[in-house]
Amino acid sequence: MADDGSLEALRALHKHLNTIAKALKVDRENDGQTLLLSLSQSPLLEELSGKFKGLLNKPGRSEKSRDAILSGKVTIFDEEYSINKDFQEIVLQVADGLDLDEIEAAKLALLAEDDEIALGRSRQECAVIRFHEQRNFLLNCMLLLLELSKEEDELLAEGGDDFGNLGQYVSENILRVTLPGITNSRPLPRFVPACMAAMRDIRLWLQRLSEQVASASVLGRGGEAQFQETVELTYVSLTQQHELLSVILCYAIEKHVAIENDFADFFRVLKQATRYDACTVHLIPILGTYITIFGSTEGSGSVEQARKLNGIVHQQVEDNMRTLPFLNAAFKAWWIAEYSGWYMEDAAGSALPSIDIDEEDKQRSKQFAEALKDGAFDFMLAVIADVRASEWEDAARKSLRQWLRKRTPTLPVDTIPFSEPFQLRLAAKLETFVDAFISNMPDVLRRLKIEEDEQRQTNQAQEQDYDLERFLLIIAYSFEGRPEAADGFWGDPENNLAGFLQWASRRATTPVQAAFCEMLQSLSEDSSSATSAHEFLLEEGHQIRKPLTMTWVHIISELEYFSNKIREKPVATQASMHRAGKVNAEQAETEPEFAAMLESYLRLMAKVAAQSEAAREFLFRQERLLDVLFRVISSLVAPRIRACTFRALSSLLCRKNVKENDYMWRCLESCLSGYFLLASNRAGASSGPQPPSFYMEGLFQEMSPHVDDATAFIQFLAALTTLPEESNSLRDMLPHPENLGASNRMRPGIEPYIDFALGHMFSVRAHDVSEVVQQRMLRLCCLDFAFTCVSNFNEDLIIFSNETNINVDSAIKSASLESYVTLHPFARVMEWMYDSKFMKGILDTIHQNPTDIGKAAPDSPLILSVLRAVELISKSLDLQATYINLIRPIAKLQARTQSRSSYIPVSNGAFTSIEDGLMTSMALMSDLGSYCGMGHPDLTLASLKLLEKISASPRVISAWQSGSPRQVHRNKAIMALEERNDAATIAGSFIAEFRTPLDLFNEEASPEYQIKMYILDFLYSCMQASPDRPTIAHLFLGFRCGTTTLEIEPGGLFDQRSSLFHALLPVILEVQSKNEEGSMVKWLINLRYKVMRILRILWTSPLSASIVLDELRENDFLFHILIQGLVAQQNFVWDGFEAVGPDFLTYPAAEGYVNYLSMRAMALEYVTRELCSVSHGDTPALKRRIFDALGGQIKIEGLDVISVPSVFEFQDSLPQEALFIASPPEINTIGELDLSSCLEEDDDLNRVYNLDKVQEILLLKHNETGNPGQLILQQELAVKEAEQHTLLQYLTYLNRFTQIKSYSLKVLAAWTRLLMVMTDCNDFKGTNKVSFILQTLQAMLPNLEMYGSDNPGAALELAKLAKVLLFELDFQAMTSTDKQSRAVENLTSDKLFQLLQICLGAIAKWAGNQELRAIYYSICYRHLTGLVDHEHGISSSLRKTTKTIQAFGEKLLNVVCDDAFGGDAACQSAALILLGTLVQLGRQENDNFVVESLNRLNFIGILVDSLRDVLAEWEVVNRTGDSDQQNYLDAKLALLLQLCQTREGAKNVLHANLFRAIEQSGLFSVDPELQVDSSDSRALERHYSLLVKVARVIGAAIVSRGSHNVLQGRRFLTEHRMLVMHVLKRSAGIGAGGGKTDPTLSERVGELAEAFMVVITATGFLEFEGGNLHEDSRPVAMVFH
Repeated sequence: MADDGSLEALRALHKHLNTIAKALKVDRENDGQTLLLSLSQSPLLEELSGKFKGLLNKPGRSEKSRDAILSGKVTIFDEEYSINKDFQEIVLQVADGLDLDEIEAAKLALLAEDDEIALGRSRQECAVIRFHEQRNFLLNCMLLLLELSKEEDELLAEGGDDFGNLGQYVSENILRVTLPGITNSRPLPRFVPACMAAMRDIRLWLQRLSEQVASASVLGRGGEAQFQETVELTYVSLTQQHELLSVILCYAIEKHVAIENDFADFFRVLKQATRYDACTVHLIPILGTYITIFGSTEGSGSVEQARKLNGIVHQQVEDNMRTLPFLNAAFKAWWIAEYSGWYMEDAAGSALPSIDIDEEDKQRSKQFAEALKDGAFDFMLAVIADVRASEWEDAARKSLRQWLRKRTPTLPVDTIPFSEPFQLRLAAKLETFVDAFISNMPDVLRRLKIEEDEQRQTNQAQEQDYDLERFLLIIAYSFEGRPEAADGFWGDPENNLAGFLQWASRRATTPVQAAFCEMLQSLSEDSSSATSAHEFLLEEGHQIRKPLTMTWVHIISELEYFSNKIREKPVATQASMHRAGKVNAEQAETEPEFAAMLESYLRLMAKVAAQSEAAREFLFRQERLLDVLFRVISSLVAPRIRACTFRALSSLLCRKNVKENDYMWRCLESCLSGYFLLASNRAGASSGPQPPSFYMEGLFQEMSPHVDDATAFIQFLAALTTLPEESNSLRDMLPHPENLGASNRMRPGIEPYIDFALGHMFSVRAHDVSEVVQQRMLRLCCLDFAFTCVSNFNEDLIIFSNETNINVDSAIKSASLESYVTLHPFARVMEWMYDSKFMKGILDTIHQNPTDIGKAAPDSPLILSVLRAVELISKSLDLQATYINLIRPIAKLQARTQSRSSYIPVSNGAFTSIEDGLMTSMALMSDLGSYCGMGHPDLTLASLKLLEKISASPRVISAWQSGSPRQVHRNKAIMALEERNDAATIAGSFIAEFRTPLDLFNEEASPEYQIKMYILDFLYSCMQASPDRPTIAHLFLGFRCGTTTLEIEPGGLFDQRSSLFHALLPVILEVQSKNEEGSMVKWLINLRYKVMRILRILWTSPLSASIVLDELRENDFLFHILIQGLVAQQNFVWDGFEAVGPDFLTYPAAEGYVNYLSMRAMALEYVTRELCSVSHGDTPALKRRIFDALGGQIKIEGLDVISVPSVFEFQDSLPQEALFIASPPEINTIGELDLSSCLEEDDDLNRVYNLDKVQEILLLKHNETGNPGQLILQQELAVKEAEQHTLLQYLTYLNRFTQIKSYSLKVLAAWTRLLMVMTDCNDFKGTNKVSFILQTLQAMLPNLEMYGSDNPGAALELAKLAKVLLFELDFQAMTSTDKQSRAVENLTSDKLFQLLQICLGAIAKWAGNQELRAIYYSICYRHLTGLVDHEHGISSSLRKTTKTIQAFGEKLLNVVCDDAFGGDAACQSAALILLGTLVQLGRQENDNFVVESLNRLNFIGILVDSLRDVLAEWEVVNRTGDSDQQNYLDAKLALLLQLCQTREGAKNVLHANLFRAIEQSGLFSVDPELQVDSSDSRALERHYSLLVKVARVIGAAIVSRGSHNVLQGRRFLTEHRMLVMHVLKRSAGIGAGGGKTDPTLSERVGELAEAFMVVITATGFLEFEGGNLHEDSRPVAMVFH
C-alpha cells in the first residue's frame, strides 16, 4: 500500500468534502450548490480515483520484499536508501502486524518520521497509525462522495441541469458501474461483493487480533504499554473501517448496484454471526436496506421476485435458528413487515391469480408472532438502544429498556461508540420498518395490545410479553434526534402513523404508558414537533378521544394521586433529621411499572416544555402542578423520581421571565423550609416545629448519597441562576429575589445552595462516587452552576459607579449597587475558589487520562466537565482583582450564620489567590497543553486561553522562579514539563496544528484557524510577561532552557529544523496575505501578524536574539519579507474595500489594515537589526546583497534577479491620515456621557474604547433617564437607537484611527532608523556616498515637507534622519571636477537647500515641541557650517542662504531667541549654536542683519545680563555633572564670543554693560585655588576653562571696538590685578605648583594668560599703568537689562 502523498491528498479531499456538506446544510441554494458543482473539477478526485477503485486492497507479505529489506539497501520512492538494523526491525514488525508487503511497510516507516514529533509515539506505532489513517480517510471520502452524489441527484430532480458529473464519477470509480461509452481496460470485480469481502477480511483480522492478545497474555507481554496501545489502535481502526463499509454498502445497495445473488450471499454472512458484537450490529442496516430494496414495495424488485425471496428467507431463517435465534427472529419479522406491503389494498400482490390472500396473511401473522416470541423486538430494541446509547442517556429510560430487554445479551465492554452516520443509517432503516409494521400489519399490532391486557387480567404473576412496549421504545430510539422524521407522525393527522398515536394512547397499561411517553419524547425534538405533541396531549380539539386517553390532565392527575398516596400515612422519619431510607410498598405503587410510568410522565413533561413555549406556558399556568411537583420533592420518594421532578421543573424555566424565575425560587425556598412537608403532614408530626434549616439540611442529606438526585437538583439551581433573556445584556439584576430566605436565615440569598453544591457535592461527595460517568455528570453540573453564577456578575457596574456621572443605583434593576454586590452568588462562588478541597476537585476534574480524552465525544460529560473547569478558572482569574479589592472586604462585614452541618459547609480559605491553588499541581500545565492536540476545538481553545493567563500571571511567574535568594533557579514549570517529556508532546501537538492546512472556505470561523490564533496568543503572552527569562513558551518553541539562557540542543528538534519555531516560519514565508482576486484578506493578515509578534520578541530579547537572528538568516527571512513588499506598501484593496474615507475604518477590513501596518513596522525593525548584525560580522558578501535588496534588486543563486520595491520608495506608501479624518457626529438624545472608563490599552498601549462597555453605559443611561411606565413614541425610540448606533460606529472609527496614527508613526520611525543604519554602515566613498545621501534625501524630503509643521511626531523621526545625513555628509568632498559627479553634487546642494528651507519654515511656525525644534536647529547649524567652512565654489549658495534667512526675518529669530532662553537645556544649546552660526555667516557676508535683529529683540541685552549668574550656573554644573547644562553654558559663551568678534555685535554687547555683568557675577573676584578644591585638578581645570571663555569674550569685544572701550578694559585689569598676576606667573612657572601641575590644567592656565595678554595689549595697560582710569562722567543711554 504505497503512500506517495495520498494520505495528504485524502486529508485535503476529506476536508473539502466536509466543507461542501456543511455548506449544503447552511446555504443549500447558493454556496452549497456552487461548491458541489465545482467538486467534479477538483484535481484531487482524479488523483485519488485509483485509490477509490482499489478499495482496501493491500499487498500481503512477500519473501522477495523481506529479502530486500534484510539486504540493507532498498529503493523507495525512486530513491535508494541504506537502512540499519533498527529500521529493518521496525519495518518487519510493521509488515507482520499489518500483513503488509515489506517494501510498503518500509515506505510507511519512512513517512512516519515526522509523525513521531507530532504524535509523541514510536516509529512503529506511527507507521501503523498512518496505515489505518489512510484507510479511514479513504472510506470517509467514499462515504461523503456517496452522500454528495445523493444530494446531486436531488438537485437534478429539482431541475439543476448543470449537475451530474459527480454521480458519474462515483458510479465509475466507487460503485464500479460500467457507464455507456466508457470501457475499462480490465474490468474490476463488482462493488458489492468486493465490499463484503473487505468486511469479511476485517472480521478475520479482528479475530486474529484477539488471538494475539490471548497469546501475549500467556507469554507475559499483555501488559507492555506499546503492545497495548498498538492493539487498541488497530482494534478501534478496524472496527471503524467495518462500520464505514457497512454504511457505504447501504448507499451502494440503494443505488441499485446489488443483485439478488448478493442478497442470498448476505444470508450466509448472517449465518456466520455467532456472537452479538459490533460487527454483527454493523450488518443490521445492510439487512434493512436489502429487505427494502428486494422485499418491499418501496424497492426496485417485483412481487414475483419478492415471493421467490420470501421462501428463501424463511428457509434460511429456519436453518440459522440455532446460532443467534433473536437475530434470525428479527430478520424474519423485518422481512414479513415490509414484504406484507405487497398484499395491501391496491398493491401488486393483491391482484395475483391463484393465491389465497387471506390464508397467506394468516400465515404471515403467525410467522410474525413466532418471531416475536423468539425475541425479534427484543433484539431490535437492543440493537438500536446499544447503537444510540450515550453517557447522557437518562437513567429512567435506561432502566426501562433494560427491564424490557430479556433475551439479547449486552455488547462486549470494549465496544467503541458507534459513529453518527451509522446511527442515522440504522435509525432510518428502523423508521422504514416501523412504518411498514404499522401500515402493513395493523391486526398483529392490535393483537399485541389485546394479548397483553388479557395476560395482566388473568395472571399478573406470570411473566408477560412486553412486545408492544418494546416496539414503542424502538420508535423512541429510532426517531430520537431526528425531528424531520417525526413529521411523519405529525404532518398528516389522517395517516397511519397519526392513527397509531391515537390508538396507542387509549386504555394503555402502566408499562405501555411509560413506553408511550418515551416515544412521544422522541417525537418532540424541535419546537414544531413538541408543539404538535403538546396539542396532542390537550383535551380540546380531539373529538375522537375516548376516556382513559393520555392527556396533560391525565398526567397531572396521576402525579397528584401519587403525591397524595405517598403522604396518606404520617411517617415519623419525615420529621426527623435522618430521612433517608427505602421507599416501601405503602409509600408508592408496585415497582417497577408504576415508578417507570411516573418517571416517563415527568420526563415527557420536561422534554415537551423545554422544546415548546406553548407547552411551557400551559404547564406553568396549571395552578396545582407546581404544588404537586414540590410536594413530590418534599416526600420520601425514590431518588430517580425526585430527579425527574427536578428536571421537569428545570424545563419550566426555559425562556423564563423575571417574574416566573422569582416565583420558582420562592417555591424552592418554601420546599426546603418544610412548607410542603408540614402542609400535608401537620397532623402527624411527632415533634414540635423545627427551624427551616432543619428541613433543608434533611433534604440535602437525603439527596447526598444519590448522585442522579443531587445532579438534577444542581441542574435546577443552574437553571434558576441563569438570567432571563431580558436581563442578559446588562446583567444588572440578581438571579434571585433580593429577600429570598430573609425570614429563614440571617443573610438572604442562595448561599446555602451554593455551599451544598460546591462545598459538599463537588468538594467531598464527587470524590467518593465510584461510577465514572456519574462522577463526571455530577462534577459537570456543579461546575456549570458555579460558572453560571460567576458569569452573571457584571463588574463594570462598580467601575461605572466610581468613574462616571451615571447614578448606577437608579439605573440598575437591583434595589441598589450595594445589594447587587453583597447578595450576588458570584461572591460566594469566588469564596469557594480559595478552598483547598474545591480547588483539588477542579484540578482532579482537569487531570484526566489523555487516552480517555482522545476517545471521548466532543459533547461527552468528560470533555464538557474538563472544559467547564477550565472556563471557570479563566473567568475567576479575570474577576479575581475585583473580588479581592472591592467585594470581599464588603462581604466580610456582612453577618452570616456559620453552619455546623457537613452538608452546608464553609470555605476554608486555604489560598490567598487562585494562582496559589493552581500551583499546588504542576501537572496542570501538562494537562492543559496535552488537551491541545486531542481533536476537541472548544477544549483546545479554552486550554490555550487559560495557559495564556497562567503563564502571564506575575504571581505564577514569581512562584515558578522562586527558590533560594542566593542563587537563581530554573523555571519550575519548565522542569515539570521536561520531567515526563510532556513538553515534547505538547509542542508536537502545536506543530501538528500549524501543519494543518487553513480552511479557505470557513476562514476565520474554522476551528483550525482559531486554534492557531490561540496558540500564538499563548506564546506571545507568555514571553511578553517574562521576555528576559526562559519560559515554557521558549521550551515549546524548541529551545533548551537553562537558568537564564537559551541554547540549541544538538540533535534536537530545533537543530533538525522540525521545531515549533520552524513550523511558524512558513506562516510568514509562504502564507500570502492576498486572496485569488488580489485583495488583502483580514484573517490571513491577522495570523501572520501574530506570528511576527512572536518572532519580534525573540529577535529583540538578549535571551534569544543571537540564535533567532542566525536562524532567520539561514531561512533568508529578510529577502522573503522584501519580496512580499512589507517595506514599501502598495495600494491594496482590503477585503474588497479601498482604504479611503472614514467609513473604511468602521469595516472589519480595517483590522487587517491596522495589523498590516504593525507588521510593516516589525519587518523594517528586523531589517535594521539584521543589517546591524551583519555589519558587525565578517560577512561583506551578505552585507552587499542586503544593500542590493534594499535598493530593489534581489539576487538569487541560479535564478534571475528579482525586482522588488526599494527602501527609497517608501514615500509612496505612507498612510495619509487626512484620508480618514472625520468630524464627530451630532448627538442630541443621549445626553452628556463620560466614556473615560471605557478606555483601555491595546497590545501596543494605544488607548482605545471598549465598545462593550460603551454599550453598557448607553443602557445604563437609558435606564437612568427613563421613567418606569413612561410611554415613548416609536419615532423617538428609532431616533435614539440610530444615534446610539452612530456613536458606536464613530467610536469604532476612533479606535482604528488612533491605531493607524500610532502604527503609521512606528512604520515611519522604523524606516528612518533603517536608513540611519544604512547611512552609518555603508561602504560607499566619495561621490557614491554623496549619491546615497542624495537618494535618501529625495526619499524623505517630500514627507518632511508634508509633516514638518503639521505632524510633529512624524516630522521628528524624519528630522532625526535628516540630521544624521547632514552630519554624515562631507562638504569638503563635494568639490569634484568631472561632469557627472558635479551634477550629483549640485543636485545634493539643491536638496540640502530645500531641507534648510523646510526647517526654517517649520521653526518660524513654532512647529512641534522643543525636541523637534532642537533637531531643526542642528540641521540648520550643520548646513550653514558646511557652507561657511567649505566656501570654495559655493559663494552663491551662501548668498542664497543669507537671503533666505533674511526673508524669514525677525519671525524666525524670535522663535530661536525664545528657545534659547525659554526651553530645556538641549534646545537652548541648539538654539544658541544656531544663532552663533548665523552671526558667523553674517560676518562672512558682511551682513549685520542678524546682529541688528538680535539687538532689536533685546536678545543681546538678555544674553549679557545672564552673565551675572554664570559662576552660580557653573557651580551647579560642576556639582551635578549635567552635560546638557554644560553645553548650554558653553553655547552661550560661544555666541557672546561670536557677537563680540563683529564690530556691531561688540558694540551692542558692551552697551549692554558686559563689564558690569561680569563684575556682578564675581567670576574674576575669587581665587580659583580657593573657590575650588585644589586637590580636584579636574574641577580646577573646568573653572579655568570658564575663565578663559569669559576673558576671550572681553578681549574680542575690546579688540572689535578699538579705542572706544579701552578705559573699561584697563579698569577691569586694574580691579583684577591680583588674578591677572597670579595667572601670568603660573603660566610662566613661577609660584605654587611649579612643574608638578596637571598638564591639562597648565594648558588652561596658559590659555587664560593669553586671553589676559590680549586685553592688556589691546588696552595698552602696561604703557598707561598708573594713569587716570576715569572716563568722562557724562550719562550714557541705558540698554534694556
